[in-house]
Amino acid sequence: MKKMIGNAGKGLIILAVIFSMLPSCRQNNPNYKMAHDTTLSAEVRAWSQKILDDPQRHDYYAERAYVLISNDKNFKLAFVDLEKALSIQPKNTAYLIKLADAYFGNNQTYKAKETYLKAVDLNPKDAEALFKTGQFFMFVRKYDEAKRYLNEALKKDESYPKIYFILAQAFKESADTVKAVEYYKRAILIDAGDYDSYLQLGQILTQQNNKEALRYLDAAINTNESIEEAWYARGYFYQLDGNFEKALFNYQKTILINPNHTQAYYNAGYIYFSKNNWPMAIRHFELSSKANNEFEKPVYMLGLCKEAENKMDEAEMFFKRCLQLNPNFELAKEGLKRLKK
Repeated sequence: MKKMIGNAGKGLIILAVIFSMLPSCRQNNPNYKMAHDTTLSAEVRAWSQKILDDPQRHDYYAERAYVLISNDKNFKLAFVDLEKALSIQPKNTAYLIKLADAYFGNNQTYKAKETYLKAVDLNPKDAEALFKTGQFFMFVRKYDEAKRYLNEALKKDESYPKIYFILAQAFKESADTVKAVEYYKRAILIDAGDYDSYLQLGQILTQQNNKEALRYLDAAINTNESIEEAWYARGYFYQLDGNFEKALFNYQKTILINPNHTQAYYNAGYIYFSKNNWPMAIRHFELSSKANNEFEKPVYMLGLCKEAENKMDEAEMFFKRCLQLNPNFELAKEGLKRLKK
């Protein structure tokens, strides 16, 4: 009888020890730690608690990974979560794409490429996998590969505007502007609010001295008037077209949005210079140089302004400063020679 009680007592002691260890084991669980780690966002902690309650939910790991990337910028923990999600559901193409995106966002290009290709191999009919793979090759400047995957993506989904835009970018960067224009136009046929395609069309057509550029630049600004790029591009169009008042208006709008837009200051200064308005030209060239103190052109133009005002010592100073920034700036050398005559 004593032996039986002794054995029962030992059993109870063992159980007591096991139960006493459970909180400690839980606290050692990485998900428990993440649920209570105040350096992580509240959303990450909430998903961590859900994972603690149901550790086999692959979507919970994926959702936490998305938050870790977008909110916390914590790629290391996101990789672990996405790999865990894939270990539970290995044929989930969306998880592979997100993992590849995370690798690429963390500058791990080789792993990104292998994972994008794995997603395509897993589901060759997945337009998103094909698009993301093509986009990856576009960003690493493998334009032929980019076009191949993007064209395959279009075969699966012709209504996906981003495919047309990235394909247009691939043609543009490989110097085929005719094809680039064609695909930008196809992008806006599908998405009338595609700011980027309007802007690209406006810039390309401006370079070609095509008046149609203005229509696309207007559309870009109407789509999103809070971005300075289209205002600057439209100002440049008007400047090339000789409409200086409208150019200045657009450059001032550019500067209001981005007070450090060195090129807008420079171009406005150049217009004032061409109109012999030295004080306004000097003001804008000074602001251009201040916005980017390594930009030599406004420094040279300040020298020209001072020369025009017959302030030769100041002109010489600016020409020399220009040459300090760029020793091969021939116009500044000519300016110094001219002052010595």
